[in-house]
Amino acid sequence: MHKVLALVFVGALFVSNAFSFQKVLQTNGFEVVLESQKNFVSGKNDFTIQVKSNNKALKVENLSVRFIMPEMPGMPKMVEKAEITPHDSIYKGVVYFPHGGTWQIRVGFSSDKKDYQAKGSIDF
Repeated sequence: MHKVLALVFVGALFVSNAFSFQKVLQTNGFEVVLESQKNFVSGKNDFTIQVKSNNKALKVENLSVRFIMPEMPGMPKMVEKAEITPHDSIYKGVVYFPHGGTWQIRVGFSSDKKDYQAKGSIDF
């Protein structure tokens, strides 16, 4: 009985820590992993971001995350810069989106005194 309860507890713990959203961006041998416990929506969005090399999370410098919606007829270009807080090799971010659509992602960082940029997009 105790083993069954332990398995149920471990399973519930695993599910509660699961991420609903994950986006992996690649650049020059690095993986940039953007995760959130829920899909992105209009309004406030909390997420975590890690930069990995050889499957190991790294501490990087000058990490910046921008979300860009290009100019469209009747609407100017929009750039939403995320607030980033470092927590060892996992960085916590917050971004506010005025509305849904296709947003380009630009993640900039420095490692070993070299600058890198990873690109991708999300749609919500």
